[in-house]
Amino acid sequence: MYRRVGGLIGAWAVGCLLATRVLADPGVVTLQMDNDGMLSSDDDNYTAGLELTWTRAATPDHWTQRIADSLPDGWLNQVDALSYHLSYRMYTPVEVERRDLIEDDRPYAGLVLGGLSLYSRQPLRGAWQREEALQFDIGAVGPIAAADSVQREVHRFTNSQRPRGWSHQLGNEPILNASYRRHWWHRQPLGALEMQHGPGLSASLGNLVVQAGAGYGLRLGQGLDESMGWPSLGVEQGGYRQVSISPGSGWHLFAALQGRYVAHNLLLDGNTVRDSHSVDRRELVGDAVLGVALTWERWEVSLAHVWRSREFEGQENSTVHGALSLSYRL
Repeated sequence: MYRRVGGLIGAWAVGCLLATRVLADPGVVTLQMDNDGMLSSDDDNYTAGLELTWTRAATPDHWTQRIADSLPDGWLNQVDALSYHLSYRMYTPVEVERRDLIEDDRPYAGLVLGGLSLYSRQPLRGAWQREEALQFDIGAVGPIAAADSVQREVHRFTNSQRPRGWSHQLGNEPILNASYRRHWWHRQPLGALEMQHGPGLSASLGNLVVQAGAGYGLRLGQGLDESMGWPSLGVEQGGYRQVSISPGSGWHLFAALQGRYVAHNLLLDGNTVRDSHSVDRRELVGDAVLGVALTWERWEVSLAHVWRSREFEGQENSTVHGALSLSYRL
């Protein structure tokens, strides 16, 4: 048990050491923690997550521009910024103290992902602006993530109920997924405040998740140019991220609604090439997020309330969790 936990921590340490030279360049480093315990006493569905992201501006001769050049016309004409991320997530059923297989509740799963995101921003007519993001993820699901050991140790430390059903978790499987997002933002003054709002589209393809969605986002506050956005809120969708123009201070509220058609979700459908626990996935899923962000000089902290509708038949309640994000401008 401790060997697997140590291996996981070691992998994170190696990743951080490899990033040290990269982080010497200007950019924004963000650490985000998700947990359903922030908003609820339950420990189920998407129960916890941790993500480290580094975002920086891309020069005209950066190697990522060749990726943009290879895409069809109208897709990511140029790369204005890029980010690298490492994330770790855990998913459990409601009754984690049960040893038997809970057939009508979601599978246990641990997920480790690393990836690259490319961002493009293009001014349009009037006060409109188009933003795009292309994201690539690679990783693994299954016992290799050591989520069983991690959750047991955390619950022992917090004196919580002991999880006993991890023997039924999804088996080891490599993950390869790609996601694309496009958002149109309209900017306008609102008295002493600034507001950005507009619709967006998203799609994901891979063995982790296949989905397409549409939604609407809003940001309202002061110093939006100095802000660094809102948290990334799921493996299949990301929050608004940017490299702010200059250090400053401000605050803003953010909110978003999204509906998605989900054709495949490995975390619910089970392993691709082996037998595993699975549930009857719902094809239509809705998400909502409401939060606040505070920016001062090189720092930004944001807190979000995330709600997701029922994802599978028999699910007792919708998923609710909190997301705490801390960003630092290098």
